[in-house]
Amino acid sequence: MTELLILYQANGMDHLKPATKKDYENILVRLDKTFGHLEIGRLKSNQVAHWLETRKRIGRGGIRVNREMAVLSAAYNFGMRHMYVEFNPCRGVHRNTERPKKRYVTNEQFLDVFNRANEPFQDLLAVAYLTGCRQTDLISWSRAAHLKPEGISYIQSKTRKPHTVEWSDAVRHFVRRAMDRFPDCELVFNNTLGYGWSVSGIASQLKRLKAGWSFKDLRAKAQTDSAHSVLGHGAALEATYRKVLRTKPVR
Repeated sequence: MTELLILYQANGMDHLKPATKKDYENILVRLDKTFGHLEIGRLKSNQVAHWLETRKRIGRGGIRVNREMAVLSAAYNFGMRHMYVEFNPCRGVHRNTERPKKRYVTNEQFLDVFNRANEPFQDLLAVAYLTGCRQTDLISWSRAAHLKPEGISYIQSKTRKPHTVEWSDAVRHFVRRAMDRFPDCELVFNNTLGYGWSVSGIASQLKRLKAGWSFKDLRAKAQTDSAHSVLGHGAALEATYRKVLRTKPVR
């Protein structure tokens, strides 16, 4: 099993985004500790199911193990394509039930972090809240490629669908302030040193500021605080007829 996991890491993850790839690499280390000693073909579906059930019952990692099983399944699918294994023992195994996160970042909690953050991070936080965009998209926005007269136009990293966020006075203010700080940088948002933000860098900032919430929680706050759809999750018919997603900021 160790060899299968190594081969998958080396040759089966090229299609993943950098942040996702890093998560997979960390999970593969844990999977190797759990299953690495097994011979190829020895792991059975009922053992995978029992693994999920055990993690759920001990009260730690009941949801995280779902992510681990997804990576394990991906490794087995890779192995099947290259005839290293004959079947995927994860197939047909139901994951542990996940409940939607109920965390809502209050205005007070947001402003407490915002007011203590440095200006580059303030700009990133503000636009994340105002637009509800994913952090992987925000940190990849390029001045030349994505800033248009009608708004910020880009391809969503998760869905691969075109998305345009219309300009508002607030969004324009923070985007302009971010760019004026480092006029020679290609990216819209940069840290205090003028380098682009990374997912780990954002997490470190929130940890240092003792936020108590994650960056992705701002997407839920944006949708909750807005009277219109910020995320663009419209009805099915709207999704069918609208080829390019276009949304308004919170304000």
